[in-house]
Amino acid sequence: MKLNIINDYNSKASYNINSFKKLLKKILSDYKITEAKLSIILSNRKLLNKLKQNYFNLDHFTDVIVFNLEDENKPIDGEIYISLDDVLQNSILYKESFNNEFKRVLIHGVLHLLGFEDSTIDKKKEMTILENQYITYELKNHLIENIIC
Repeated sequence: MKLNIINDYNSKASYNINSFKKLLKKILSDYKITEAKLSIILSNRKLLNKLKQNYFNLDHFTDVIVFNLEDENKPIDGEIYISLDDVLQNSILYKESFNNEFKRVLIHGVLHLLGFEDSTIDKKKEMTILENQYITYELKNHLIENIIC
């Protein structure tokens, strides 16, 4: 797996690349994905809102946007944009640690790259179940301490 992390948020936001890799490798291996090129872009809500407007013609804030870049029948190649502003806001709203909320958003983005959708209530429930399973697995097996420091 090739992983590129771009910190477009601010210089104070630091991250643990090994933690990213462990979580991503676990998810990809569960779906028999042996080759992938992923870019994780840590940014703010303004950029994600602008992307949402430009590419999806929607004007609202979101915590994650995913772009599949691969050609059909080729290895996964994707970009996952994460709004750290919204991750923080959601962590407060849902009374969750920032890191656990970040993991949820990252897992959600990877699931989109694997073909999962959240366009209906049932599809969203399926993704939430998978997010919870990966977070529970990660906590039980102590894969990751902190992704964002």
